[in-house]
Amino acid sequence: MLTAVWSCNRPSDMQREHPAVSPTFYADSLRTLGRGIRLIKEEKESLAFPPLDSVFRLPVDDVLTTEELRRLSSESLRRLMIYFNLMMNFESGYQYFDSLERAKHPVVSRYCRRELWVAKAQMLMALDRHAEAVDYLNRAMALKDENNDPLSEIFCTATAGITYMGVDTISTRAESAFRRACRVAERSGLSNYWLYPQAIGRLADIYLQQGKYEESISLCREAIRLCEKSGSYHGKLVVAEILTEAYRLLGLYDEAFRYCAVGTGEPARAEVDNNLIGRFFIAKAEIHNNLNRPDSALLVLAQADSCFDRTKNDYYHLMVQIDRMYYLAAFPDSVNVALRGFAALEGKVPRHRLPYYDYYYGATLARVGKWLEAIPLLRKSIGELKDISELHPASEAAELLMEGYRHTGRAADILTVFPEYRVMRDSVTRKDKIRQLASANIRFETQKKEQENLLLTAEVRLQDTLLHVYFIAGVCTLLLVFFIAGWMVMRHRNLRLRWQLEAQEHERADERLRDQESRLHELIAARQDLYERNRSLIRQLSDIQARHRNTCELDSVMESLQSHLLTRKEEEDFRNAFLSVYPSALLHLREACPAVTRSEELFCMLVLLKQSNEELARTLGISVASVSKTRYRIRVKLGLPEGSDTDAEIRHIMAGEDL
Repeated sequence: MLTAVWSCNRPSDMQREHPAVSPTFYADSLRTLGRGIRLIKEEKESLAFPPLDSVFRLPVDDVLTTEELRRLSSESLRRLMIYFNLMMNFESGYQYFDSLERAKHPVVSRYCRRELWVAKAQMLMALDRHAEAVDYLNRAMALKDENNDPLSEIFCTATAGITYMGVDTISTRAESAFRRACRVAERSGLSNYWLYPQAIGRLADIYLQQGKYEESISLCREAIRLCEKSGSYHGKLVVAEILTEAYRLLGLYDEAFRYCAVGTGEPARAEVDNNLIGRFFIAKAEIHNNLNRPDSALLVLAQADSCFDRTKNDYYHLMVQIDRMYYLAAFPDSVNVALRGFAALEGKVPRHRLPYYDYYYGATLARVGKWLEAIPLLRKSIGELKDISELHPASEAAELLMEGYRHTGRAADILTVFPEYRVMRDSVTRKDKIRQLASANIRFETQKKEQENLLLTAEVRLQDTLLHVYFIAGVCTLLLVFFIAGWMVMRHRNLRLRWQLEAQEHERADERLRDQESRLHELIAARQDLYERNRSLIRQLSDIQARHRNTCELDSVMESLQSHLLTRKEEEDFRNAFLSVYPSALLHLREACPAVTRSEELFCMLVLLKQSNEELARTLGISVASVSKTRYRIRVKLGLPEGSDTDAEIRHIMAGEDL
């Protein structure tokens, strides 16, 4: 972010009319500040101070623009405040920020006073110098238009609100600061800044102290949503801690445990989060104590102590010890141990923790009947608890105090405490009713939302089911379409192959038929040639016979030449060839004329081949007149009328056509 700002806002040397500087100066400045920020993030806080402090040693006039120095100084002040908080070196932090103010750094004193005063207030809060801290905070919040940086405004107002909550019993100042931070963040579009969800969470904490439980929980949920969106792990822990306390006060312990698990359910991502996670364990122990499970509370406190061991935080160690002694007092055989523990802590408890220490110690003494020792502690704790608005333990302390007066015979003192006790009790009762009403409303809203969530879940599940059904149906439909398409393609391919095969088969059959027909015609042509040669030979022999008397042998030769030209074998070959071309022709002829002879069949076969009378005579080796006689006999056998075309009728019959 800083790199982008500086690169966009840094004017050229000619624009500023300053002498040229080293080309690496700005990069060196960025690296210096970035090294300090990185060291803090890497938990090497002890090494972070020098690079952060070095920003205030940069030249003011001839090197950087005022805006560049302001941004550098502002960022450094924020990081230095975080540095001193992490190091818990508050005295040194205050002295350092005070020295910066007294040095009157030209940029800091003009543009970064708000960051400086908020940082000083933070240090003073930790040093218990609350009046001075409030004064610095008031001065910081009163500044107007010091700079136009919304990031600085959010940081200072949110930090001021957090500090107000630590030093001022009047929550309105903190509430005003948090509201201001939220307005700036929403107006500037910086709602993903890590302090914004914390500001919402702290505002929710104020609502919680005011008894506005529903508003507090609603704000916390919004803050958690923002933390999850921006990835602010630390902010999510802060808000979850407030939600845990809210649900604990409302008696909704299941919800309290759920949000407590946000902190206790996973290890800390940074060492600094161990303190916050330790507080979650303290809150969890308090929930177990509310459920009358002091043994579980003690086990959880041990986990809290281990977190504070890692951070070496004596303050939280002390808190754990006080709570441990109080929980131990619930066991009769451990009361003396608890009393010795309380006695060992005497004089070591910080001022803002004294109300609980005095109350817990006094209540434990009262439990064992040491009323004379318990009475001063209980009387003191009542005022202390009222000052921090803890009326419920204050009323319990007042009740124990009256019981102590009764046991010690100081009835008159009971009358002095009773009016105050009754006022506190009435206030507690009234707050309990408000809390119960809020708890009922929240429980109702929670159940309503759960039912809505269940309905929504059922609807989503139904939609998912429908989507799955639609998906499966779509997949099945697609598969069916693909199957049908594939089947049709394969069928078309098979049909095409079949057609090709049939076409090839037809071609081969036609070719065979053509071969057989050509063979038939070749046989017929050969017989006819033979017939012509025989006739020629007969004519020659006739001439020889006419010239010679001794012709007996020639007569026998001529008789042999005038016989049928087709032999039995040749006739069989002819018939086979004919049947291969016309397989059913003879069947049709025999059905039409059962009395047909073999020679007549041969005649009809030649007629089907469209042989003329001369060709029939030559093929059969008979005369044309014999052809006519044969045709006449066949016409009679077929019962054909006079004048009909016998050859045409024979062809019709052999082709299987009706007469």
